[in-house]
Amino acid sequence: MCGLLDRDRQRKVLSLKNRKAIEQSIYAGLLLRHAFLEAGYGTKEWHEVEIEKGLYGKPYIKGYNDFQYSLSHSGEWIVCAVDEMPVGADIQEMKSWKMQLAKRFYDVDEYDRLLAIKEYDLDRRTKEFYSIWTAKESVVKLSGRGIGAGIGGYVTAQDYSRVYDVNDMQMINIRLYDELEGYMTCVCSRTGNFPEKLSIIDIR
Repeated sequence: MCGLLDRDRQRKVLSLKNRKAIEQSIYAGLLLRHAFLEAGYGTKEWHEVEIEKGLYGKPYIKGYNDFQYSLSHSGEWIVCAVDEMPVGADIQEMKSWKMQLAKRFYDVDEYDRLLAIKEYDLDRRTKEFYSIWTAKESVVKLSGRGIGAGIGGYVTAQDYSRVYDVNDMQMINIRLYDELEGYMTCVCSRTGNFPEKLSIIDIR
């Protein structure tokens, strides 16, 4: 399967030691290849692609400005989002979490949103927590800055249709997807072109 990956991904796979990380990286590369071919490009073009990094380390395919992508993985799933302009995607397995984390990273309005949900309604509160978290992560992945740059400067709208970038004073379009049981996914796009549902691809 490694022979189907781009050269940059092949090098990355060879540098990894953990079996789970290797599998995730291979499947992420295969999913990107699938998206590239689905966009109308050929296998010859794929074998010649060069992955480069932008200002903040966000990867892109050199010479294909109309093919922008974002990859994310969590648990047993990998997500790939593609658009004509920079795009960000994040998927999170909805594991246990603590309110202290929300208090530290979330805006007051977002934190109050969580507090408004009764403690006994843990499933609903968990879904709300991860809706906010994936939305923020998708935006930092759109820019390429990554979560290390901080997610506190991004505030989600209550209907989760947009995220407000406090520093740049602009709204960015997002779309949440929760059809994968136990996971929350968010895609962030400046074009606002979102599918109604995720496309589930079995690339094994």
